Amino acid sequence: MDIKVIDFNSCNEINKYLELASAKADLIGFNQISALNSLSARKSFCKQLNDLTCYVSLKDDHFHVRLLLVDNWLLLNKNSKLDHKIEDWNLGRLIHTPYDLLCLLGFESLERIQNKIESLESAIDSLEEEVLEKPDKSQQMKIIKLHRKAIRLKKQINEDLSVFIRTKQDTPLWNDLLMSIQSELDNARQLVELMENLREAYQASVDNKSNDIMKFLTILATIFLPINILTSFFGMNFDKMPLIHSQYGMYVLYALIIVLIVITVMAFKRKKWF
Repeated sequence: MDIKVIDFNSCNEINKYLELASAKADLIGFNQISALNSLSARKSFCKQLNDLTCYVSLKDDHFHVRLLLVDNWLLLNKNSKLDHKIEDWNLGRLIHTPYDLLCLLGFESLERIQNKIESLESAIDSLEEEVLEKPDKSQQMKIIKLHRKAIRLKKQINEDLSVFIRTKQDTPLWNDLLMSIQSELDNARQLVELMENLREAYQASVDNKSNDIMKFLTILATIFLPINILTSFFGMNFDKMPLIHSQYGMYVLYALIIVLIVITVMAFKRKKWF
C-alpha cells in the first residue's frame, strides 16, 4: 500500500488521484471532496464515495486526520502532530492496508479519550466534595462547564465509534478497538449522568442552606415575639396599668422577658430544632 501525504485543499493534488479512481468507478469531483472537508472541520465521519473511494475524518481536540482511500493509495492530509507516528508505524511494518492505519489511529484517539475521562472523573470527584461541604455560586458555573465537556466527549466517542463500525475489519485488533471504544462510550454516558446528579445535589445543598437561614430567622422571630408582646402591652397609654407606678416594674418586666426567652429556647432544644 502506498501512503501519500497531500494537501486536501489542493484541487490539483486531489484530482490527480481521483481521476484514476473515477476511471474505474463513478465520477468524483473536487467539489464533493471540498464539501466533505468543510464537514470534517466539525465532526468525525466516514463516507463511501464509490466502490474504490472512501473519505474518513477523525477529529478531536488534539489532532484532525482526513483520509482518502483511493484504489491502491491512501491519501493522508498533512498533520504535524501525527506525521512522525505514522512514519514510525510504517517503518515498523505495522501498516499493510489502509484499515491497519485506521485501526492504529483509533487506538491513538482512544488513549486521549481515556485520559479525558480520567481527568473529568477527578474534577467531578473534587467538585462533589466542595458542593456537599460548602456550596456557593461559583460551583454552578463549574458544573455547567464540566457537563458540557462530558456531553462533547460523549458526542466525539459516538462519532468515532460510527466511523470504526463502518470501516471494521474482521481481525482481533479491530474487535478489541471496537470493544474498548464501546466501553469508553459507556463511561462517558455515566459521566453525563454523574454531572446531572451533581447538579441536583448542588441545588439540594443550596435549598438546604436557604432552609437553614429561614429556620434561623424563624427561631429568632419566635424568641423575640413574647418581648414584643410585653413591650406593646406596657407601652399602652393607660393610667391604670399593672406595675406602671411601681418602682420594681422595670425589673419585673426584665425578669418576665428573660423567663420567656429561656422557656422558648428550652422548648426549641427539646424538640431539637437547633
